[in-house]
Amino acid sequence: MEKKRSAYLFLACLLTGILFTGTVVFSAPPDNFTAKMVMSEMVMPIAKMGNKMRVENPMMKGIVTITQMDLKKMIMMSTVNKTYTEQSIAEEMPSLYDSNVVFEKKKIGSETIDGHPCIKYNTVFYLKDKPAEKYRAIVWEAQDLGGLMIRNEVIMPERLRMGGPSKVVSELKDIKLGAAKSSMFEVPAGYKKVSSMMEIMGGMEGMEDMEMTPEQMKQMRKR
Repeated sequence: MEKKRSAYLFLACLLTGILFTGTVVFSAPPDNFTAKMVMSEMVMPIAKMGNKMRVENPMMKGIVTITQMDLKKMIMMSTVNKTYTEQSIAEEMPSLYDSNVVFEKKKIGSETIDGHPCIKYNTVFYLKDKPAEKYRAIVWEAQDLGGLMIRNEVIMPERLRMGGPSKVVSELKDIKLGAAKSSMFEVPAGYKKVSSMMEIMGGMEGMEDMEMTPEQMKQMRKR
């Protein structure tokens, strides 16, 4: 179970930067909100403001990820150790926010999720210069929230699964439009910048219970 949860967490960090930041390309929904993203058994507090995204890690206390898509930069910080690290975002999957992405969607139905009337779409997206490398997802856009995507089912390419599932399902709960503040996406004064995620975690401390796969550990050491 822990291995499954850690695989979902690894994919969640990837997907939040790709999908929820990219929803601007879908139908220009609200770009300022806070919510709880539910994925498998995990509940992750998130916030979005423009091109910035914040995710709080549910498995490692105090670990926060801030993604700045326009700058292609990710900040990971510990509110416990008051440390942080910065790194460039590797393009593992094409961001829907990228102008070089071709996006296609087809309405396949209407559903109500958590009291929100939604339009359900089957989607395909890919880079203009890589038309053969297609990605697929089913998304639900809430009509009473300005078209905000509140649920998605993404088919993960084999190379990005890292021992995790082939389909990742996530849903937004407790959505509050306009609740995100600029301070949520800034490193607080007094935090120390370090060179890697491992330094933030204090070596291997705090990671014993995660039971990551060798590939996930390899990816973590790169951060």
